[in-house]
Amino acid sequence: MSTVQKPVNKTTEERLQEELQSKKLQLHWLLQITKAINYNFSQKQLLDVYEHVLTSQLKVGKLVLFILNGTWKNLLMFGVDENFSSYTATTILNDLNAGHTIENTSALWEKTFELVTPVFHKDRPLAYGLVGSFADGDSTSGGTRKELHSFIQTITNLIVVAIENNKMAEEQIKQAAIRKELELAAQMQSLLFPPSLPCNEHYELHATYLPHQEVGGDYYDYISLSEDEFAICMADVSGKGMSAALLMANFQANLHALIRQPKDCPLTELAHQLNSRVYASAKGEKFITFFIGIYNIRSRELQYFNAGHNPPFLVHHKVVYQLTEGSTGLGMFEKLPFINVGKLLIPDGALLLCYTDGVTELENESGEAFGEERLQTFLLQNLNADTNYVHSALLDKLNDFRQTKPHLDDVTLLSCWFKH
Repeated sequence: MSTVQKPVNKTTEERLQEELQSKKLQLHWLLQITKAINYNFSQKQLLDVYEHVLTSQLKVGKLVLFILNGTWKNLLMFGVDENFSSYTATTILNDLNAGHTIENTSALWEKTFELVTPVFHKDRPLAYGLVGSFADGDSTSGGTRKELHSFIQTITNLIVVAIENNKMAEEQIKQAAIRKELELAAQMQSLLFPPSLPCNEHYELHATYLPHQEVGGDYYDYISLSEDEFAICMADVSGKGMSAALLMANFQANLHALIRQPKDCPLTELAHQLNSRVYASAKGEKFITFFIGIYNIRSRELQYFNAGHNPPFLVHHKVVYQLTEGSTGLGMFEKLPFINVGKLLIPDGALLLCYTDGVTELENESGEAFGEERLQTFLLQNLNADTNYVHSALLDKLNDFRQTKPHLDDVTLLSCWFKH
């Protein structure tokens, strides 16, 4: 006659020993995870540690870990059949927000998993871990089911926050590199501008440069060619940052070298050579708008070439000229499609104002651009003012016009007052 085996009841001491062993295991793996974080493990290494603890130590059979990185990404998944691949984090979160629970819904993912472990920073969700197929709780797997849930929530929080901190650290390093690049570009750009501009009995020059960001794409210059001749120029490169600064530095060096060649090299040849060098440097990915004028004090003739730049204004009494003769922007095409050189005789007291599109394209709160017409009207209202006052008053007018609307581009002015 067989006897029925009665279940053996664990003594209080045995239960306490198991609980103690469970806590020791949890503490051990918390320390291991903390060490991994302190040693700056990569995201992959952190996920490997997390997966090892779940599968080998806690006997978890199924997991999907979604982390928000711009969009929801599935960073880790195991133990889930192929049917789950049709579910996305967005679908799952919509189900959760609709008030569904593990117990009362028929959704596939909710049948598959037992535990949802959300990770939040303040009110912002960082991650969701879906966990299922637990082994029966015992001292080797970390404790009772309730304890397992709590421990998994804890280590999921640690891993997700560590990954988030790694992302923030990488972003800080990237931003620091960008700031360093911008500082170098700004230093490089400052070397392009002339240290001073002349003011003598024949002419007076004045310049203003207001960069929109740390590094702008604008450039102006004054180049003395002889006792009787000088050149003034203004340029604007497409794009910003180090690549734009390098291109403009290369352009300035080429300009200074080419313009000092023998005078049998007219503006047409200068334009062709500059275009070829910009095209070769930029490979057609960037271009430069450019204005240059060469003035002869004795003949009072100004020869100029405008390569797609905002046409400068020449103002005398109540007459306004726009200097438009030239061609397309430099570097747009391998060869310039056409070249026209302008020539003007400059009367006493005339004012030439060169500017970049940060002036005329400046918008007010209604989205209206300042435009060339307002600039022309302003110049006519300030015919007899010196260059310093013209710049100061124009900047005040631009600020009054834009009100609270920020500058969207660099503002650069270069003016020449032809005296006698």
